[in-house]
Amino acid sequence: MNILGIDTSSTDLSVCLCTDGSPVSTVCRYVKNSHAEHITQAVKLSLDLGGTDAGQITHIAVSVGPGSFTGLRIGVSFVKGMSLMAERRVLPLSSLMVLAHAAGSHFPDRKIFTALDARQGRIHWGSFVWDGENKKHLRRLTDDRLSPPEELFDELSADDILVTDTMGYSRSTVFDGFVGKAEIIDAEKSTLNRSLSCAALAFANKDEGGAWLTPREITPNYLQMPAATEVCHA
Repeated sequence: MNILGIDTSSTDLSVCLCTDGSPVSTVCRYVKNSHAEHITQAVKLSLDLGGTDAGQITHIAVSVGPGSFTGLRIGVSFVKGMSLMAERRVLPLSSLMVLAHAAGSHFPDRKIFTALDARQGRIHWGSFVWDGENKKHLRRLTDDRLSPPEELFDELSADDILVTDTMGYSRSTVFDGFVGKAEIIDAEKSTLNRSLSCAALAFANKDEGGAWLTPREITPNYLQMPAATEVCHA
């Protein structure tokens, strides 16, 4: 089972190749607003490093949102294009769950909250916990949400982990009020391999037939409309 994990939900682009649950190669590009220019090269490099060609990829796992509108479109479009001539199943993954998996494997006994700056005084967030045998299953506690920060603030306790991502907005202050409320991990200052988590979550769900879709069924999950569209509908 050759799984290609792809995450383009935030400022970084990451691609990972896993075979039967074991990572083979990974490529990350931390270049803001450059996913369209680099995704083809990153995938090719990951496959070359793994001694695999595109025809040997049997499954793809991709973050579909919430997150960067442009980044999500690029990732989903690439997966569709890559699968035009091959029959392979695709697992759409919540970028919030992927982020929780990438940051939270060292915290098996604590709630993990992940949050993204959604602009206009709102955030995307969700909560998760590790359970199951040997604490290896990441279970969702809440649906992915779009809300004012105060809603998440009320859910947190000092024992919780909060992983934040300002999505490259250098002047963002949306998470300033959370200092001291939980143990905070800044995704932009940490080495988090989200594509590896995509592949790992895919392998963990390899037998969940209903979760896997055809490439043409995959769509981004923005949780909100782009700002320009919201203005037009106001």
